[in-house]
Amino acid sequence: MKELYTLKCIGCKREVDEAEEYTNCPHDGLPLEVAMNYEVIGQRINQHALRQMPPTATKYLDFYPIRNKSRVITLNEGGTPLYHAKNLGKELGLKGLYIKVEGANPTGAFKDRGTMVEITKAIELGKKAVVCASSGNMAASVSAYCAKANMPAYVLVPQGTPIGKLAQTLAYGARIIQIRGSYDAAAKLTRAIAMKNGHYLAGDYAYRLEGQKSQAFEIAEQLGWRAPDRLFIPIGCGTNGSAIWKGFREYRMLGFTDNLPKMVGVQARGADPVITAFNGKRSIEPIAIPKTVASAICVGDPLDGRKIINALNESNGAAVSVEDENILEAEKLLARMESIFVEPSAATSLAALQQMAAAGAVDKDETIVLVMTGVGLKDPVTALKVLYSPPVVDPQLDEVQRYLNYGFYEVMAKNVEGSTVLIREMPERKELSAIIRKNFHTELSEEDLDECMKLVESFIEKGKSLQQGDLQHIIEKSFRKSAVKERPLKINDFSVKAGLHQKSVATVRVSYRGKEQDFSAEGVGPVDGIINAVKKSVENNGFRFALTDYEVAVSEGGTDASVNVKMTMEDERKNKVISMGTSPDIIVASVKAFEEGYNLLWAKNRK
Repeated sequence: MKELYTLKCIGCKREVDEAEEYTNCPHDGLPLEVAMNYEVIGQRINQHALRQMPPTATKYLDFYPIRNKSRVITLNEGGTPLYHAKNLGKELGLKGLYIKVEGANPTGAFKDRGTMVEITKAIELGKKAVVCASSGNMAASVSAYCAKANMPAYVLVPQGTPIGKLAQTLAYGARIIQIRGSYDAAAKLTRAIAMKNGHYLAGDYAYRLEGQKSQAFEIAEQLGWRAPDRLFIPIGCGTNGSAIWKGFREYRMLGFTDNLPKMVGVQARGADPVITAFNGKRSIEPIAIPKTVASAICVGDPLDGRKIINALNESNGAAVSVEDENILEAEKLLARMESIFVEPSAATSLAALQQMAAAGAVDKDETIVLVMTGVGLKDPVTALKVLYSPPVVDPQLDEVQRYLNYGFYEVMAKNVEGSTVLIREMPERKELSAIIRKNFHTELSEEDLDECMKLVESFIEKGKSLQQGDLQHIIEKSFRKSAVKERPLKINDFSVKAGLHQKSVATVRVSYRGKEQDFSAEGVGPVDGIINAVKKSVENNGFRFALTDYEVAVSEGGTDASVNVKMTMEDERKNKVISMGTSPDIIVASVKAFEEGYNLLWAKNRK
């Protein structure tokens, strides 16, 4: 009886017994690959049979290296939509643009296809537990399938893995350890753990690749049994792109299709060892500390780098690096134009297409598929970097209309993270108005412009140049502040005495309804001291309140970063307000937020 498959080294081509090793060659350490017997596959399945089967990844069981099909661990993965992106295609001048939405898989990412095969193989090989390293998506997927199989899952993730992915993984019952290091460091550790404890080592290895090639099968079927002319795929470890290429080759080999796509591999600029190697026609040089907002592909030493480079070469494809800023803009554009919300790593495909289209490197009549590897809810925090924070107003029509009339949403829709310096020196009033009009397409009222001038001046006085993101926050702050008609509290100045081994002592000079006084208080830090001193200044002024929440966000990197403070205050009548402060100085931002919040709460108590 002919074997369905064998395991071979991609380098020395020796066959390896899967009972002894199933990830890397014991002779030269290179990755293993599954060599399927297409004669056997051809005898088992045909196009007619495939057409009749439900659209899930399990319809392709005969294409997978699974010997025992009686216990397949499945969550009905696969069968994901292929959308004809007409709006986006019109924007880019492309008639045949399609999007493969892998975020529609059970755990929200393409990984489920490979995990179905891996956990099934783990059981087949007699393993009692699974260990894997992950930047997030694989952790969630492996944990989910282990839960289905009643197997323990041990997961190592880099510290700082997006909270959405960690929450998923924890919910499925996995044992997670965060590693102070990169994905690559975590991957090396999991191999040692698997060997020491006899666990199944899940990851971007040969069996996973076999499961993920079903994306190619589905795309070909969804396009009428034809491969696209070009396919864009994000690259992390390189496994997924290699899998898709193998899938297209298998369908052509079996006569199910008669063409192959050009593969376009995409990486983020700060984590692009494959792109650098491919375009430079040299071996991959690992990046010690990869860095990108696209956490799922933040890989410096790709396990399947050699495989994906082979795929790009064999397909006469291309390799493209994209900037983080373009990734985030592409993520937003896809949601706005096609109602598809993806995580940053997935959006790299669109960012690369935009780049190539602008350079005239794609034909308008090509059939192009962008593989969107994961849903946006995997990493909402990163998405929020280029999305506005909704305003909070009193439930009054005039307040709501104010935001609509004064172009608040036009300002927020610009919402770039802010790398362009707009103001270095204090501008004249007309000059500031022109800058706002040019960059945010809105006209401020005289009152709002007054507030904006004051806030800009406070930044310039601190020696801080204003970037686009800074000015955006200032404009929002102007909207908020000019909405407060009566302001009994005004914080005129403050000073703080702080030390390494002592509490901070803060003194504030405030005007309350025109009367100026100084107040002092201690705190566990400078900000706490200032807030305590300001609270002391208003504690006998008619109503009691509490600071119930305090959040800090930094809008730019570096020591001169802009700080945005958001405070929530609530009084004894359950009135609640949310206020904001923006400054290069966290103490100043906190003072401004407190002043605004108190005045808003005071106004509510007057009603």
